[in-house]
Amino acid sequence: MIYHPDPTDFIANTGEYGALGKTLVALSNLEFAHDEFIFKMHEMNLDLSISLSTRFPRQFKEKTNFLINAVANVKKLRQVPIFHTGELNLLWLQYQLDELYEIRAIIAHGSVFYSESTPDRITWTFERFVKKQKNTWTREAVKISNGYLASVHDTASAIKYYFADLTRCLEDNSCWEREYQADKEIRQNRKFLAEITDAGVVLEDDGCIDAFTPLGPVE
Repeated sequence: MIYHPDPTDFIANTGEYGALGKTLVALSNLEFAHDEFIFKMHEMNLDLSISLSTRFPRQFKEKTNFLINAVANVKKLRQVPIFHTGELNLLWLQYQLDELYEIRAIIAHGSVFYSESTPDRITWTFERFVKKQKNTWTREAVKISNGYLASVHDTASAIKYYFADLTRCLEDNSCWEREYQADKEIRQNRKFLAEITDAGVVLEDDGCIDAFTPLGPVE
């Protein structure tokens, strides 16, 4: 590696590429959580894993198919929702993973040959060679804005946490029903505190009530 004597200028000039780096980190974290689930699935249920995939899934499409089929075939995994509303939509998950991993491939393997800046957006144009059919490759150009990458980052992060929940479920360290009941109790307690406060009951505290973490929508 060629040693850079003073990286100050390099660091100063990387600002406009921050969205690319942050998004790529989120996508890499997603892939790691995905791999972690696959390894844990093979460790906990080898027979089922082999029935879902005769070879260990390493390509993105194979990984996605394996995970979707695993959730569909294991009852306790089907009880883990993607969202706090309790929703589990495997078709949505399939589409999201296909798109996220395609974006990851573009960012990781595409060449940025042009960027366009506006007051509130930066749009990069990536070029890469892609296989369209057998023995046929073509040059492809794709435009990606930092506004779009914000959605990519948040989606990848949300699914990563879902994968972590699946892995904990395999290890019996997570239970959707237990977490749901705990969340329900927290909501009931906060509702009670709000009611007695509105009724004029003075609560002596150090401000911790006002500092409660906001809860999501009620399921």
